[in-house]
Amino acid sequence: MVLPLVVGVDGSDSSLEAVDWAVDEATRLGLPLRLVHASLWERYEGRAPSFGTDRPAEEVMAEHIAASGAERARARNPELEVSAEVVPEDAVSALLRAAPDAFAVVTGSRGRGGIAGMLLGSVSLTVAARAVCPVIVVRGGERNRRGRPAGSCSVSATPDRARPLCGSPSARRRRATASCTRYGSGAGPPTSTSTIC
Repeated sequence: MVLPLVVGVDGSDSSLEAVDWAVDEATRLGLPLRLVHASLWERYEGRAPSFGTDRPAEEVMAEHIAASGAERARARNPELEVSAEVVPEDAVSALLRAAPDAFAVVTGSRGRGGIAGMLLGSVSLTVAARAVCPVIVVRGGERNRRGRPAGSCSVSATPDRARPLCGSPSARRRRATASCTRYGSGAGPPTSTSTIC
């Protein structure tokens, strides 16, 4: 069974950039793409009996966000296998639940509620810290996604640097390593790697 590349979508520009990056990566690796939108509208709207024919606006919005992400992915690569779903959970729980069955989880750097100057949003930071698979946080514009970044940072959970990112779940929980690269106008890019835990 081929594990999908899972992308968290919330309709923000950052999550749509993550979808674009994930489409290109899934195509390159020959993986299916699974878009996940977490929505708690049922918790707040309730399941009270309705005598009207209208669906709750929150349900329609959640389905629209997931469908729009899938449409964007298919427009970027019509031959890619793409699925999208709305799950009745908070974003962190939904992505962490998807992680054991994912090749990797991809998020944008900030969601719709993010403070503009933050490096990472609370969802991407929490998922990167707690997921049992690799997590890619997409940050920056198209120039970064094409492979000529102004700077990039990745966090990977591996038992040691000699092993691949996708080991057994117990091996992936042993150590998290952060590698950050900042490209400048100098002779070569300085790179730093540090063990987080």
